[in-house]
Amino acid sequence: MTATVLRRHRGGTIKQDPDSSLTDLYEHEVDDEDLRSSVTNYDGSSTLHFADRISRQDRSNAPAPSERSLDTAPMLREIRTRPNANGISAGSPASNHEDSFFHTSFQDIGKKLKACNDTLGELQQLGVSHDVQLPELVLVGDQSAGKSSLMSGLANLDLPRSEGTCTRCPLHIRVSRNSDWSCRVWLRKEYSFQPPADRPIAESDVTDQDPFFPWRKQPVTAVHEFKTMQDKSQIEEVLRWAQIAILNDDKHHALFIPGSGGIAVNTPLEDAAADTVAKFSPNVVALEIKGPDLPDLSFYDMPGIFQNPADAKDDYLVNVVRNLSKAYIQHPTAIIICSMPMNSDAENSSTFGLARRLDATSRTIGVLTKADLLPEAGNHDQWLAIMNGRTHQTGLGYFITSRPQGKDLDELKKWEELVFESHSLGNWPPEFHGFSNRCGVEKLKSFLSERLGEEFAKSLPNIKRKVKDHLDKIKKQLGNLPELPKNVELELQTGLMAFADSARFKLDEFMRHFNSLPRNFRNCLLDTKPRFTLKDKSDFPIFEISDNESDTASVATTTTPTAKRRTAPAIVTPSKRPRLETPAHGTPSNGHIKPEEQNGLAQRGNSSMAPRAPLMRKQLFPEPFAEFTNVGRGFRTLRQVREEIEAKTKAGMPDRTSDEVYVDLVIESVKPWNKPMDAFIKQTMRELQTDLECTLNKALEGLKKRFIYLEAKRYLRKFLEEHRKETEQGLDLLYRDEKERLLTFNETAFKKYRDEEYTELSRFRHFMRLKAVGPDPGNYIPGDQLTEDKRAQDSKRRELELLKLGPDPFARELEVVAYVRGYYRLAALRFADAVSQRIICRMIPAIRRQLPYYLEDKLGIRGPDATSVYERLMEEDESTASKRETLKVEKDKFVRALASIELLENGAATAASMSSMCSLASASMTGSSTQRFEPMELDGQAGEDEV
Repeated sequence: MTATVLRRHRGGTIKQDPDSSLTDLYEHEVDDEDLRSSVTNYDGSSTLHFADRISRQDRSNAPAPSERSLDTAPMLREIRTRPNANGISAGSPASNHEDSFFHTSFQDIGKKLKACNDTLGELQQLGVSHDVQLPELVLVGDQSAGKSSLMSGLANLDLPRSEGTCTRCPLHIRVSRNSDWSCRVWLRKEYSFQPPADRPIAESDVTDQDPFFPWRKQPVTAVHEFKTMQDKSQIEEVLRWAQIAILNDDKHHALFIPGSGGIAVNTPLEDAAADTVAKFSPNVVALEIKGPDLPDLSFYDMPGIFQNPADAKDDYLVNVVRNLSKAYIQHPTAIIICSMPMNSDAENSSTFGLARRLDATSRTIGVLTKADLLPEAGNHDQWLAIMNGRTHQTGLGYFITSRPQGKDLDELKKWEELVFESHSLGNWPPEFHGFSNRCGVEKLKSFLSERLGEEFAKSLPNIKRKVKDHLDKIKKQLGNLPELPKNVELELQTGLMAFADSARFKLDEFMRHFNSLPRNFRNCLLDTKPRFTLKDKSDFPIFEISDNESDTASVATTTTPTAKRRTAPAIVTPSKRPRLETPAHGTPSNGHIKPEEQNGLAQRGNSSMAPRAPLMRKQLFPEPFAEFTNVGRGFRTLRQVREEIEAKTKAGMPDRTSDEVYVDLVIESVKPWNKPMDAFIKQTMRELQTDLECTLNKALEGLKKRFIYLEAKRYLRKFLEEHRKETEQGLDLLYRDEKERLLTFNETAFKKYRDEEYTELSRFRHFMRLKAVGPDPGNYIPGDQLTEDKRAQDSKRRELELLKLGPDPFARELEVVAYVRGYYRLAALRFADAVSQRIICRMIPAIRRQLPYYLEDKLGIRGPDATSVYERLMEEDESTASKRETLKVEKDKFVRALASIELLENGAATAASMSSMCSLASASMTGSSTQRFEPMELDGQAGEDEV
């Protein structure tokens, strides 16, 4: 067991070995009472003597840590070893890991406040306090309680103290000593602003479950560096802009950086401060301030609690701000600094009442601010009672500060010295002079710095264990995620190449068998050609009858007011007399086919018509053209065609059909083509997408759970959609050309189609006329269903029947209809081929040629950062990739936290090792820890003192 060597050299004060620990002293039996005298810290600052350290835990009014007695007299001690309670010497390794951790590596941390507080500040800045409880100082208070002045004093910096500044979000200030002054500002965003879009925010929105409404917690805390300064004069402007950035959560923080951000450069600061999206935020503005003569301190400054906002619509903010302070006060390791102004009644402090209700008074230190505003002749009993621990008790007692407005930091420091220590300035009441060791910001800073360092040193083993546990947990979660293949690039490229080859083969096969859909499209256009009604009321003969004839044998068709007519008795019987009903278009339906039949002439190949048989519903077109089955029906009647001819005949040019009649009827007949065309291209793309996605499934079978599959599928659909739109634009031009005018140079085909249409129209028209006069000719048989002999017989029979029927009064109209239908057939076949050609000869080959390169380009694997892209694409899926990225960020955070702790540990261990080496050397010289030491030489000189 080593002994602690205390010596004086060259007349100096005998010091404790700088690397000896509190634990070492507790494990030695000290014979001399004077050993309890105060000693200085390793860094030269004074420290509490042991009795004070022990007793201060239970006293609220313990002397300020800066108030120390310093005995400079020589110290001659005989120190002997006291056996360990468990029979283990103090130099033996401890069996418990935590004991070893604390008693060896961290035995001197309590004296190194700067190192402790720096490490603590780093851990807080990393954000590990959300998962691992860290000791922290939290400055709270009501509005106008002098909290801003106190904060500026603690940070030893002229921070902005104007109204509304630094009070609208938590402020985390970390200060430490350094040769050069600097200030770095971060924004720590744990919440996102999500206000209701359709109503204002109400008080009832703020609940225990949603304490900061409308701020919602994010899964990961984002830390954004805002600005670094070397000029103290910039800090107020930067800090205020940082707060404005926090309150404008919907905009990027870089817009608010002074000197570079667009908003900060172009908007006056006051205007920007008055026009923030949110009034308060739970997100944090963090400052790291380094400079000479700064304390080693880290603390949170909370917005001041208030009761009555200026605007009634902001009433909900009362609860938000209160909940914000409440959340920080409830942290079990937080040391609460509660400010109360001495120019107001202490019982009015809402914040102190909140700390009491949250059972946090045992770790609260009260700060009585604005001592300069204490009424001179007033009753000071309540403040004296507080300082003496009789009322408003706190576990850590009270301090008093005085920070008048209008003074800089040096002036304020001098002011407090003159008021509280020499009592040479102001009228500080004599009854408070006994509390001088608890008056002034400098004494408060010393107390807080040491208190925070001690709390951190005491809890550091537990903090390290929790950090390691959390890091192990994150590593385990990352380990449970699917591992990336060993050769990510090779596997991904292999899958994409397999898809490219299979896709080319599939598209070649698609074009070879792409017959059914183009054929159905062509048939749809042909079967929707314009239908003309080939019957007219004039086809029915009428005879006059006498007035005394029975009405039951007559028909109420009147051509003049006095005439009555009926059909011929030989043809029409009472049971079969026709009904003459005039529909809206003016054409009687007597003798017409039913509405389904009267709308047009049956196409070639359709079943024959039987007027008296039940009508068979026309068979629907195959999908996707079924909805166009009835397009073209009811296009025109013969009488309507006549009316158009007459309306477009030029004066003085009789018996001539105007070209305008043909053009207008043709253009109207082709107008419906765009919808079947759209159905055609969309169905083509659906079939292509199905085939290519099936090919993708097979090519990336082993990667279907990876992000590459979802990305490739998404870009494949986007690629096909782009080609669909491009093809639709080209097809639309074809459609517009067909609508533009009647045009063909294929005269042979046109004449053939026109003549065929005229022949069939003439036959059907003749059939309709026969039906009108009777007797019933039976069923109509289309001409293409007759043999050559039957057609010859049919032609001869019609010639004989024409002698009875007479010339057709609609012969000219029939020629117009034949012309329109003949041209329609020619144009429909031409358009169907052009559309199919555009798809088969242009679109599909372009898809075949471009698809592999398109995917590689969109996936980003041909760029300079291909390696990281490969890794991202090989993640399992989007949610897993996001989770993995989040865990990586968390892992990095805790790795850095653990490294910071171990850096502190290694520094302490090095000091402890040096102390151990010195002790071992001393022991080897004496041979026994109970013998007197011989004089030792330091720097080649004989020691003046002996132990």
